[in-house]
Amino acid sequence: MGYVWYGRRWRRWYYGPWGWYPPPFPPLPPDPESELRALEEYRKDLEEELRELQEELERVKARIQELKKGLRGRGRQA
Repeated sequence: MGYVWYGRRWRRWYYGPWGWYPPPFPPLPPDPESELRALEEYRKDLEEELRELQEELERVKARIQELKKGLRGRGRQA
């Protein structure tokens, strides 16, 4: 079993059908412009997901309040 330098750390060689082989090389880092575009797109996606989750949270809170009111009303009748 061996190790190979992989980016910034040592990685173990893999064993496959043809024996031991090193892991594939990591991809080259993207240029700053494309990384910036990708990060901005990712941020927009995250903000949209956050809005959707906040809306879902509000619906869940409203349902919890409805159920609590129903349980309180039922307890008084019994």
